[in-house]
Amino acid sequence: MLIPSAINVVEELLEEYRPCLSKPQFQNFSTYTMGLITCEGKKNIQSINRTFMDTKDQSSLNRFLTQSPWDLQTVQNKRLSIASEKLPSQSSIGYLLIDDTINNKTGKHMEDAGYHFDSKIGKSVWGHDIVTAHYVNGDIEYPLSVSLYVKKETCQQKKTPFKTKIQLATEQIRAFVPPEGIKIMVDFDCWFFCHQIVDAVRARAWDWVTQADSNRVAHYRGKKTNVTELAKGLADKRFRNVTVDGKTYSLCGLKVWMPKIGAVRLVVSREADGFHFYVSNRLDYSARQVLSAYKVRHRIDEFYRDVKQNLGLEAYQMRSGRGAIIHWHLVFCAHTLLTVLKKSAIEADGQLANKLETLGDVCRWIKKQCSRKLVDWLFLKFKHNAKTKTIYRMLKYKNAKLQLLN
Repeated sequence: MLIPSAINVVEELLEEYRPCLSKPQFQNFSTYTMGLITCEGKKNIQSINRTFMDTKDQSSLNRFLTQSPWDLQTVQNKRLSIASEKLPSQSSIGYLLIDDTINNKTGKHMEDAGYHFDSKIGKSVWGHDIVTAHYVNGDIEYPLSVSLYVKKETCQQKKTPFKTKIQLATEQIRAFVPPEGIKIMVDFDCWFFCHQIVDAVRARAWDWVTQADSNRVAHYRGKKTNVTELAKGLADKRFRNVTVDGKTYSLCGLKVWMPKIGAVRLVVSREADGFHFYVSNRLDYSARQVLSAYKVRHRIDEFYRDVKQNLGLEAYQMRSGRGAIIHWHLVFCAHTLLTVLKKSAIEADGQLANKLETLGDVCRWIKKQCSRKLVDWLFLKFKHNAKTKTIYRMLKYKNAKLQLLN
């Protein structure tokens, strides 16, 4: 799909970033961000560049990602400011989700790439492992930050400071500025369940919820045990059936003490595949409340899936580590733009609510607007008696037999 560089439906949102960039930088920023949304197939520099009618040589985009001296933090701050202003919180409790994902790659010469264990497939894969923070409040959600985890041996070779994923996560917790008046619940899985994360949350006077491994040590009624053995000793009558997100669970809530963590609410869930264990610092929460809070964590898994499928989170092909980091941030910009656009479009036309349910729906809707913009552009060209050869040349077609639109 060839599209004009300015699409009315999104140009107002992109204009918010103009003060952060020079004129050429803003053009490249807009091109790349819109390309992530509208480009068909692989969302790499070459494909994105070919998406636009008035594009420059693709080296301009490449330099923008890898060499151009613009301030990434300024653009990041602007994106978060836009999200905070245009995506107001819907509830008094907001969720800060912490997790990591692996961007699978094949190129062995990509800077800072390495082998990382992927628990979903049970083996190590080659790529970049990124730690991200995500904010959720009711139906509103948007990504907050992204940090690249670089393996220790790579840092030693480059003589750069090494940081574990736990350290990267704690930095993101410390850096998050929540909307005013919102209580924060930090949500993370069992891999991040350690005293460093809990201490970072406690220092912010926030609450937390997580899942515990089956061998997690706990003290209950003066006896040291692990949570699995504790669950096996619980009488059936202590479990209660509760419904969370339309699914029924058999739950038992206990107050236990965990080393380096302290007193916590432990919720044992008896399910078809065995026991599952959920933990929170909120001793006053019921079993249902703990499980409901933890289930919000699935939103970050859905976010990873959406941005990989629809916005090309792992589609980059640059060898430069800086280029990859900027690509991730621009994917976050595209996601925030789509989230704001979806909300604004539905508020303007309630009938769009059923048509714009997913991120993919919004991407397809924007592509439709692009097609309409292209038709409008063609109409004006023919109206002003533009020659057919001139239009084909502008559309980058050399053969008149090629179709303009599928």
